[in-house]
Amino acid sequence: MPKATKPKSRTASSRTNPLRSKNANTAKPPADQPPTHSTSDENATQEKSAAAAPAQGHIIEADDERNYLFTVAMTLSNDPMITRLLSVPPSLTFATFHQVLQIAFGWAGCHMHAFNVEMQLNDDDMPKSVLILQRTTDGDEDDLGFWPNPQNEKDWTLRDVFERKEWETEDGSKISGQIQVRYEYDMGDSWDHQIVLLGRAEKGLHNVLGGGGEDTPKVLCIGGEGHPCAEDCGSEPGWEDLKNAFKKQKGDKSRREWYKTMCANGDPKGLDPYKWDILDVNDQLMKVEV
Repeated sequence: MPKATKPKSRTASSRTNPLRSKNANTAKPPADQPPTHSTSDENATQEKSAAAAPAQGHIIEADDERNYLFTVAMTLSNDPMITRLLSVPPSLTFATFHQVLQIAFGWAGCHMHAFNVEMQLNDDDMPKSVLILQRTTDGDEDDLGFWPNPQNEKDWTLRDVFERKEWETEDGSKISGQIQVRYEYDMGDSWDHQIVLLGRAEKGLHNVLGGGGEDTPKVLCIGGEGHPCAEDCGSEPGWEDLKNAFKKQKGDKSRREWYKTMCANGDPKGLDPYKWDILDVNDQLMKVEV
């Protein structure tokens, strides 16, 4: 497997987020209305028009420096499903993409993670894993030890995976087809994030949303839905129990107190399943070295 080139490091910016001047809807919808997307209908239309999108896994045009547009969904979450729409450079390593996902989904970095690149050979077969990326490579002292022949996520860029035309199987044969990428965080709770490539961001998108000039962010969260999931809550059943504890007037007080005072990414103010702050997310993404 080819080794990816590492992007040049750049000092993290201390600049303020230009998106602070934009409107953002982070509040819970009224009780008599169904939950809505965190962005307005106008913004949603803008998001759809931002990408000339191939189907997931299709080879996209090489030597194109426009950002990738990804939609990422936590598949075990519901009511609402926690999702984020991200614009990121193709040169980003998976190690840096891990940082982006941690920020976008509000995780606290308490657990191990891995990226699993799978290929769908035909409609009837289960996807076949063709690449595992993690923090260290097989044989290092910090190796997770869950998968055979893992690769170092620092050595692979997004372009290396999403623009790769051919993959080699364990028996040495060459295969090609649709790929899908999953990001798994916390091997105990097994939070699976399905990453879908929508296409390329249109030129000027970041200038429009970020104000242009040197303050224009390289990595951007454009939209999404759902409050960040609580660390160590007990996977899907535990997350549902925690939400119910805050939803019901006589909910489990011990669960509420745990989230407010002990949870690694908890909030002393409590939990609203629909509320999240896209401006805060982009403030933190501005600090990622790209």
